[in-house]
Amino acid sequence: MDPLTHLLVGISVTAFSGENFTVINSVHLGTVLGSLAPDFDIVLQLFGHLPYLKHHRGSSHSLPGILFSSAVIALGLGVLFGGGSFGTIFLWTLLGSVTHVLLDVLNSYGAKIFWPLSNRSFSLNLLVLADPIIIILFAATPFLPFSPAVAARIVFLIVLAYLGARLLMRQKIHWMLRRKYNNEKVQRIVVMPAMVSLVNWSFLVETKDCYIVGEVPGFTLDPGVKKVLDKNPANSLIREAMRTKVGQLFQNFTPYFYIYHCIEEGRHIVRFCDLRYFFREDFLHNATVIFDETQNIVEAVFQPYNKNTKIQISG
Repeated sequence: MDPLTHLLVGISVTAFSGENFTVINSVHLGTVLGSLAPDFDIVLQLFGHLPYLKHHRGSSHSLPGILFSSAVIALGLGVLFGGGSFGTIFLWTLLGSVTHVLLDVLNSYGAKIFWPLSNRSFSLNLLVLADPIIIILFAATPFLPFSPAVAARIVFLIVLAYLGARLLMRQKIHWMLRRKYNNEKVQRIVVMPAMVSLVNWSFLVETKDCYIVGEVPGFTLDPGVKKVLDKNPANSLIREAMRTKVGQLFQNFTPYFYIYHCIEEGRHIVRFCDLRYFFREDFLHNATVIFDETQNIVEAVFQPYNKNTKIQISG
């Protein structure tokens, strides 16, 4: 989720202490810093898109990661505020970090919560990256005419109801797509929040022969197909591309990808597409491996956000 949402949720969590939020309270400050801490990996962006995308929502969002960052924050606040219970500050800071990870699991990017035991990214595909409903609800918490703890309980219950409603809508669309493509030998259906709409939903239907990518308007439930990608049998070049560093990176980056081989100007080209995000008539994240006439690799690039953004990956 976006930093503002994490910040507002962290402040709302401090209300359970029964006191109004203040930055001179070590417990309050620890909770808020904890709610932001997993995204401190933003510093990797200083080294370019690749290190950031490769490691974002990885170790810093894992259970060991939030335990470590919470301990560091609690220790620092204990020194800064001249004492106080390390255990109390640590637990509140950890609670703030847990809310951060849970929010990130609720959207399509997900988080690798069990790193380093598993590199799998867990996602519930319920929320867009910046959900205005969530932001408004938590921003309103301090202004409700109740005690801080009661106001926080009310807001969290409303948010849970909102999440439940989105879960039911996602499941309804899933059933609708299952019925629509019942004769297509469906292997997998994935329903996700649309990139730029609060009420629309993106979908991916994988059949025996193709991938179907589209969007369902939340009010009409009339699925619109944006791309139909025929599955191609894996050949030696596709297998070689998948073994390259960029191929391994892309497979680790997204659980839903499409790969195909074509020939352009005498060169063999293998392209990867991240099927989660379709924007302005193209997929948001891509990668390309180019082979010459003798099938030696001459270029391998990762293309995050735009096909014109090319990050060279050797090996």
